Amino acid sequence: MKFSLPSRRTATFSSLFCLFCFGFSRPLLACAACYGDTTGSKMGNAATWGVIAMTIIMFAMLGAVGAFIWHLAYRAKHPLPDYNEILSENEGHPEPGTTS
Repeated sequence: MKFSLPSRRTATFSSLFCLFCFGFSRPLLACAACYGDTTGSKMGNAATWGVIAMTIIMFAMLGAVGAFIWHLAYRAKHPLPDYNEILSENEGHPEPGTTS
C-alpha cells in the first residue's frame, strides 16, 4: 500500500482550519447551564430547559431502541405458526396460488 503525503493546499487548509477553531473558540467553551447560572436570567433558564429537553429526547430514543430489541428477542423465542398450519385450522380457505 502506497502512502502519500497530503498536498500543499490540503495542508494549508487544515492548518488554517485548526488555527481558526482554536483561536476563536474561547466564547464557545460552555453555556450558562454548564457554568451554573442560577440567577434566573432568561438565557440561563432557556439553556436549562434546552438541556432538559435534549435529555428527555435522548432517553426516549434509547427506550425506543431497547423496546425494538426486546421485540426482536421476543419474536425469536415465540415465532408465528407456519402458514400451512394456520390454513389447516380453517379448511374452508384454498391454498395460496390456486383458484377455486
